[in-house]
Amino acid sequence: MKRAIGWISILTLGMVLMAGCGKKETQVVTPGQLKADEVAVWVDQVGITQGQIQREAARLFSHVPQDTPPEQIQQIQARILGQAVDNLVMRQLVKAEMERSGVLISREELEQGKADLEKSLGEGHSLVMLLAAANLSMEELENNLRLDLFKNKVVKDQVTAAHAAITDEVVRQFYDENLEEFTIPEGRTVSHILIRVDSDADDAAKMDARAKAEGVRKAILEGAEFEALAREVSQCASRSRGGALGVVPRGREAPAFEDAVFSQAIGEIGDVVESPVGFHVIRVDGEQEETVIPFEDVQNRLQAQLRTKAQTDINNAYIRELREKAMIKLEGDLADAADAAEALAGDEEAGDAAEAVTVPDEAADAESAVTTP
Repeated sequence: MKRAIGWISILTLGMVLMAGCGKKETQVVTPGQLKADEVAVWVDQVGITQGQIQREAARLFSHVPQDTPPEQIQQIQARILGQAVDNLVMRQLVKAEMERSGVLISREELEQGKADLEKSLGEGHSLVMLLAAANLSMEELENNLRLDLFKNKVVKDQVTAAHAAITDEVVRQFYDENLEEFTIPEGRTVSHILIRVDSDADDAAKMDARAKAEGVRKAILEGAEFEALAREVSQCASRSRGGALGVVPRGREAPAFEDAVFSQAIGEIGDVVESPVGFHVIRVDGEQEETVIPFEDVQNRLQAQLRTKAQTDINNAYIRELREKAMIKLEGDLADAADAAEALAGDEEAGDAAEAVTVPDEAADAESAVTTP
């Protein structure tokens, strides 16, 4: 395998590192700095331009929630740039393999694939809605679907055999060997509203955040609906659920947060609590005993998940095989950034930064497995 193949992930790592805490002075590439008509990546004899990468990165970035904390944006942009390169390389690999194979996907197969895709979306959903969510045109969807249908033909026999091997006995064995995954831990069900502030923020910023949290607590005590306020002002992902965190067991959260959870009376709105991520208004909703979910309740879903994983593993192996046969080489600014990243890859800070990055899920059906194996 050529060294350049590993640069796609190294590039991302390096950009996160150099854009992160201000400890590195190295200039790094961002999508906006790329020159649109220049080739950035060669996949064998086919060039992927910086303009294509810009467009793919912008499309991926459109899925980032608008209320994402500003301090996370740089890291997300860096991760998305790496994902955009990876997506385009993978599509080209499958496209080239399809052209070499001589296997054609007919218009009839393509239309059936679109119909199957729309059916899988469920009642009340359509391809038009899916395209809007994925920020794709119909032409792009068809191109992706054509590649996916080809790939499915190639791996069909392997997938069929893998699915047949996931019997009821295999599902039961997985359940028994991974019982902790089906165990709801003892703890308390909790809801909260978070006013976020960095742990290293100055006193003025912390005082302002605390004051906002105290104002929220006061409003609730005076009759405001907790769930409504959570959806309106909380800066935690749980806001979409009215602040509900689910079960909080001992030993998982910051000490101050945990102390409040296990000392407050059920239904009580406790004092504002400070944690490393900000200030919390907490409500304890109930107690939860340790509970094992019965096998019969999860059997069908678990079997479907194991079959999906088997198919994903087969797809991944197929893409890896294509990568290993190809010459993939970065050019220009991306190559320079990859070299800088490679030199810094041993830095522990890079690992911490990479783990902290979260890229939102895409409309995976429209993207197809070709883009994210």
